[in-house]
Amino acid sequence: MYKIKQSKALLWWLSYRTVLVVLFSFGCILVLGFIMSELSNRQMIVRTVFQIMTVKVLLKICFAKDVIPANFVFGDSLVDAGNNNYIASLSKANFVPNGIDFGGPTGRFTNGRTIVDIIGQELGLPGFTPPYLAPTARGPAVLQGINYASGGGGILNHTGNIFGGRINFDAQLDNFENTRQDIISTIGVSATLELLQSSLFSVTMGSNDFINNYFTPIVSAEEQKLVPPQVFVASMIARFKLQLTRLYSLGARKIIVVNVGPIGCIPYERDLNPTAGTSCASRPNQLAQLFNTELRNLIKELTTSLKGSIFVYADVYRIVDDMIQNYRAYGFDSGSFACCYIAGSFGGLIPCGPSSKVCLDRSKYVFWDPFHPSDAANVIIAKRLLDGDSNDVFPINIRQLANV
Repeated sequence: MYKIKQSKALLWWLSYRTVLVVLFSFGCILVLGFIMSELSNRQMIVRTVFQIMTVKVLLKICFAKDVIPANFVFGDSLVDAGNNNYIASLSKANFVPNGIDFGGPTGRFTNGRTIVDIIGQELGLPGFTPPYLAPTARGPAVLQGINYASGGGGILNHTGNIFGGRINFDAQLDNFENTRQDIISTIGVSATLELLQSSLFSVTMGSNDFINNYFTPIVSAEEQKLVPPQVFVASMIARFKLQLTRLYSLGARKIIVVNVGPIGCIPYERDLNPTAGTSCASRPNQLAQLFNTELRNLIKELTTSLKGSIFVYADVYRIVDDMIQNYRAYGFDSGSFACCYIAGSFGGLIPCGPSSKVCLDRSKYVFWDPFHPSDAANVIIAKRLLDGDSNDVFPINIRQLANV
């Protein structure tokens, strides 16, 4: 029975690729015909060229070995590739010294690449997944994936209010739904569903719901008195369940969900909690762990209840905590101080900006700024998620997920 299924699958792919090759050849003939007859209808020419570019992308997808067809990214500033450049927001990174090791600022909140950038490179994806709001995220490019992440965004819609503009998870899903419709308009319903089911989806959400919501200095003092931590976490999990289920209903099947890291160890929280001394702030970490426990249970539940889905739980808390506690073993000189800093015992009181001081060797710091890991730290995180064991990423790692 298994061999029969394999044979049918092989025949299907061969037939599918044959059709694409024919379409591609036919498209080329059409273009040549247009050129030779010197047609003046520019709209027709543009439309035909667009269709041929689309077929070329599909051919790459079909014939590439060990490459996922597309990568769709949801999240916050940890994976934002520049969406906040295009909105009115206080949460931006499109200025120096951000991107100092990337060739210049792009809107990424780090000195180089984000975790999803590195994972995409390791999996052989062409270029970096473009931000949804960028002009480049149009046409055939959407067939290879889009990045919807937004600095300041969260699971709860009121998270990040202090920044003004930001794109929370519900709005990111709305944007993906628009992309999905664009893909359907280009290649049809059946091919779109096939594409989405083979693609990788990652969700990096939750940190801002604590840092820039429940733990926002002064602003959230009253909420912390009225809403117990367990109730707040329960509201996050309930909302997250609805959102992840919606993502599944839109066609996603291979979904990586990243937990909340040790936020009490970031330079910002260390400087806000000076009584902790050289240790991490305990309360933020306790809530992160409470959320992560509930999230892991949710991931198991969704995998069981949503037919054909593979939800992967990425334990970034464990990985980053290990790096911080054993930073010298990883080749770092500092596991607590921000490389880009202005003020604070850990350089965490003021966000990274043009007037900041920057360490000479960014590869020696776990943290780039008061909130975000450096490129060097992101490389370690990405590689452990790609090839790590079930202690880092459960039930399978990202490379295994890509090949399912």
